[in-house]
Amino acid sequence: MLIGNLFNDLPKKLKLHEFRNLSFDSRYCKNKDIYFSIKGTSKNGNKFINEAIKNGAKTIVSDNSFQGFKNRILYIKSKNVRSKLSYAASKFYNKKPNNIIGVTGTNGKSSI
Repeated sequence: MLIGNLFNDLPKKLKLHEFRNLSFDSRYCKNKDIYFSIKGTSKNGNKFINEAIKNGAKTIVSDNSFQGFKNRILYIKSKNVRSKLSYAASKFYNKKPNNIIGVTGTNGKSSI
């Protein structure tokens, strides 16, 4: 699939870059994946960009200031990487359930 199918706000020259899957865990990146570098409360996904590339990621979405190609890797800058991942996942994974149910609380979940 082309990256331009997910993100129409990219410059035209970047839209023809191909990818296969989405990932936010560098350990599970595979060939031609997009790695979304998310900052958490205790870890920063930017620290794992090199690991993601080593495992096959060809596209990196992060809050770093660089956008473009470097060493045949496409870097996409985003102010909100989580939002970009959410948007990409909703377009990439087109099968969505009709109903989503969340069960919270302390008692009764095992009986549901």
